[in-house]
Amino acid sequence: MKRSRMPFAVLAVLCVASTVHAKTFRYASGPKAAEDTLLSVAHEQIEPIVRPRGPRVPATNLQLVNLVAGVAFERALVSAPLDSGSHVMVAPAESHPLNFAVEHAVLRSLSRRGVTATVRRSIIPDDSLVVIAGNPGDPVLEYQLATARVSYLRLVGWLPFTGRVKIERQALVEGGVTLRDPATSRMLWMNDASYNLVDRFPRDKLTVVEDTRFTDLTSAPPQRNVGKALEPIVVVAVVGGLVALFFQNRP
Repeated sequence: MKRSRMPFAVLAVLCVASTVHAKTFRYASGPKAAEDTLLSVAHEQIEPIVRPRGPRVPATNLQLVNLVAGVAFERALVSAPLDSGSHVMVAPAESHPLNFAVEHAVLRSLSRRGVTATVRRSIIPDDSLVVIAGNPGDPVLEYQLATARVSYLRLVGWLPFTGRVKIERQALVEGGVTLRDPATSRMLWMNDASYNLVDRFPRDKLTVVEDTRFTDLTSAPPQRNVGKALEPIVVVAVVGGLVALFFQNRP
């Protein structure tokens, strides 16, 4: 007697059909819109130089003045009667566009000595010194910036087409510091601050080192004096002519 295989076939078809209907499809997004070919957006890109020795660039005039001011006021505050742990109020004695450079130099010097400070960015009137100073007994350290400038001295080099002509410049800072008693306005200590530095930079980097916001840090670039350039040539020519005439006139 043969058994019918129909129930098994029907069962297999039903299982496959149930599996197909149970599967679910989900779309993460719809169809993409066409790209706009009329407008484009720029993307920032920075390509740092990663080789061991990067290019040499000259210090700007402002960086040079900051360096000179740091040395000048660091030396001036060496003999200041301020102990570690003391507190002072730092204020300008006069207004100057580059007072921020001196303020940074003074605060850095005080920090190295362990002296805390309260900073004031405007001049303290003598009649309100006690009120503004705040803590009784804390002296007031006033700084004065008489001049801070950069001067171009001369051109160095005689190969204008090789980029080796350099400008010699001088950065100069002159000023002073004063320590006063807030209760009596008496001067407790004072010292002068002065320092200068001379260096050279390529002439074609003039626009890189200057900052038009500070007029004292810019000046007219030096020009080559044609007379001084031709003078040695004329002297050599005259001496050579005299030597030639001497040997021609010999018997």
